[in-house]
Amino acid sequence: MNAFFVSSVAALVAASAASAGFTGFSADRVVLSNGNIQYKVFANFDNVGLPAGQSWVFLNAYSHTTVSGTMNAVHQDFFTADGEVGTWQAGSSVSAADRDFDSWVTASGLATSSGWGTALDPGFNNGGTVLDINNGAGWYDATPGTANTVTAGRMLIMQIVRTAANDSVYTANLSITYKVSNTSVPIQLGAFQYTIPAPGAVALAGLAGLTGRRRR
Repeated sequence: MNAFFVSSVAALVAASAASAGFTGFSADRVVLSNGNIQYKVFANFDNVGLPAGQSWVFLNAYSHTTVSGTMNAVHQDFFTADGEVGTWQAGSSVSAADRDFDSWVTASGLATSSGWGTALDPGFNNGGTVLDINNGAGWYDATPGTANTVTAGRMLIMQIVRTAANDSVYTANLSITYKVSNTSVPIQLGAFQYTIPAPGAVALAGLAGLTGRRRR
């Protein structure tokens, strides 16, 4: 990835209690080579309630709802729908060279042209609006025969790219479903909020700006 600054920031205050396993969302923040800000949002898991030798499998995200702010997402894909250029799809709708600079969602932890493995639910209305994910929208596993296994305790569920000028605080509620590998039940449910930038990242950005002014 072309980037000159990377920071990992935890995202977040719980909106409701998690089910066993799911512990909330976090976001990794990267400043890209063109100056835009990239956030990779992850669903995080522990091993509470997980049988020995099994893994958590991510199924879908749903009921995405803005709490405050504007997402201000940037899109690089060439998909056109509803009079807008850009979509929250990944896969073949965006070139490999532009994928890091594009905003998309995923239920597989992937976004390659052959490995997106994700479908948008009807809440997206022809791909969704360009700047924000529609309230009530969700996405799900489009290849149920292939397990979307949670690895290293987290699953990538979306990438949001914003311009530096529009990198203001944004908060949303999001729910997910997941299950134990090699089983059909029980389906687990979880709901939390996520925030970008996380409060700590905002403080660090302000401190960096103050330091720069003092040096000048």
